[in-house]
Amino acid sequence: MQILAKLLPRKSCLSLSVLGLLSYSLTAQAGLLVGHLTDKNGQAMSNAVLFATPLDTPSPAKKPGETSVVAQENYAFSPFLTVIRSGTQVRFPNKDNHEHHLKSFSPAKTFELRVNSKKEEPAPIVFDKAGEVALVCHFHDWMRGFIYVVDTPYFSKTDASGSVALNNLPAGKYEVKAWAPNMFGEPMAQTVQVTNDGPTNVKFQFNFAPKAPPAPRNLSKTATFGYD
Repeated sequence: MQILAKLLPRKSCLSLSVLGLLSYSLTAQAGLLVGHLTDKNGQAMSNAVLFATPLDTPSPAKKPGETSVVAQENYAFSPFLTVIRSGTQVRFPNKDNHEHHLKSFSPAKTFELRVNSKKEEPAPIVFDKAGEVALVCHFHDWMRGFIYVVDTPYFSKTDASGSVALNNLPAGKYEVKAWAPNMFGEPMAQTVQVTNDGPTNVKFQFNFAPKAPPAPRNLSKTATFGYD
């Protein structure tokens, strides 16, 4: 019994050690892509999209039932910019006191949705085509927002410093693209080689200065609009 009691902790420690080494090995095989995005004046570009598409390896399969949320809150779209993979469904809850009438005329997804906070939330909308989707509210014309749909699992958006990191990329060649709201034409693109021995850095400079997202508004319950 004493021998067994001594062996069990050692075997447990050995198992944990093996698992730790395996975890480290798997993590070490993942590449890191770091983007630095600026506007035409060299200033940090926040609320911009960076996404990478593998060129010599297949993309991981899509996860069924992926859901994102774009709320109407304080009479603004929250978040202002949402990035999703194609096939993702998006919910549009209304957290304001008034009804919203959402519209998109974008080729990637055309839809119209009446959203009343006092009624049941409408069914989610599936975004199954890559590209830009510009959101507006027919009742509150200052409301603007964007959904950007990509055909890859490797994507994110920049922070206030214009930086963005894409983690856990298998080593290989990628087409990396950058896009931002109110951009004309196709996303900027470059091809890079991602390795396992350190971060791969990419830089993009847009040829325009971004518009600030619409500021949230705190409106009273008694405020009236032409369509309320």
